[in-house]
Amino acid sequence: MTGDRSTPARIRVDEAEPGITVVTLDRPGRRNALDTRTLDELTRAFEGIDARAVVLTGTGPAFCAGYDLHSVAGPGFEPRAEELIAHPTHAVFDAIRNAAFPVIAAITGPALGGGLELACCCDARVATRGASFGIPAGDLGLVYSDTGIRRFASVWGGSLTREMLLLGRYVDAHRAWQAGAVTEITDERCHVEAALRLARRAARLAPVATAANKRIVGDVLDPTPLRPSCDAAALRRACFAPTGELRTRVEAFVQGSRTGGPCEEKQAHRH
Repeated sequence: MTGDRSTPARIRVDEAEPGITVVTLDRPGRRNALDTRTLDELTRAFEGIDARAVVLTGTGPAFCAGYDLHSVAGPGFEPRAEELIAHPTHAVFDAIRNAAFPVIAAITGPALGGGLELACCCDARVATRGASFGIPAGDLGLVYSDTGIRRFASVWGGSLTREMLLLGRYVDAHRAWQAGAVTEITDERCHVEAALRLARRAARLAPVATAANKRIVGDVLDPTPLRPSCDAAALRRACFAPTGELRTRVEAFVQGSRTGGPCEEKQAHRH
């Protein structure tokens, strides 16, 4: 992945206490949306962390509003969009899944699309009462990758995955907790501390056993490798065509966000 290295870092990595690291998405002006540089920085961070447990969170009132559509709009849309929005094997997802330590997501506000997929890669999720979850692929005319859908289904189950993906509905924190997708619900601004409490519990466990158990759990819950299906790849290609729905809807989204119209973050609160 490439990016402009002259601008400030898009993530922060801080040692909260010995053995526990906090990784923070730090793009509040974009609701911590994921562009290629942010994904690159996240991958390098997780591959380089030496910790017993990690908390993943976002700056400001959002965990992650999904992929950064502003970064792909305009000339050269198709290759940039295909690389970012529906790439089936972003390295950061494997880096989190394969990490030797548990990763706990601390979520407030929206966790949408790629941001929800990021949270699904974590081993546990803590959410504030105002958190919301969704997969706005239908709104965008996007055919989502089958690997991403498998990640959603492994955490949310088939029914809620279908509801978010095919009906365009958003799930609030209480329903997410009822479904078992969220471990704990907290008051606003308490989500990071709640995640740190879970991280401290994880950090007390035997590290070699924890690393092995995490790997085995991942292999049991995902018994087939997360590789893209040829059929799914063919279906996705159509949405990236110059005349496909994706380009038109992404351009409308970007224009709407610039003029104060409907945007992905506002849609997150519709039920």
